[in-house]
Amino acid sequence: MVDPAVLLEQKGLKVTPQRYAILRFLQQTEDHPTADQLVEQLNRNLPMTSRATVYNTLSTLRDVGLVREVTHEAGVLRYDANIEPHHHFICRVCGRFDDIDWQSFRSLDLSPIAARYPHIENVEVIVRGVCRQCQATSHGQ
Repeated sequence: MVDPAVLLEQKGLKVTPQRYAILRFLQQTEDHPTADQLVEQLNRNLPMTSRATVYNTLSTLRDVGLVREVTHEAGVLRYDANIEPHHHFICRVCGRFDDIDWQSFRSLDLSPIAARYPHIENVEVIVRGVCRQCQATSHGQ
């Protein structure tokens, strides 16, 4: 994991305690938290982090390519410091939100939609189902 201060400086951003804390938290979690979840988590350790600061910082980090927004339901944005191309799995029981390796769908054929959408910039597959833990629980194991 690259030090958040280095990444911020490489993007020409001032290293503030809030920017550092937000980027570091996102780098260290496999979850894909919402901005509100970030506010809650960060204020446990850095009580001076306001909701506006978190939203503004996430927007800045997104704009410079240090985090990505992931949308899986209307009106809910989640944030991910993994900016490499990848897909997601969402458990319909517990809400678990996991990364799926990009190569899992390497044979995805976009040619049937290319005429209608000739400038595709990004592809993200969201797989929905039941995770292993919830499946085991539902079978009494």
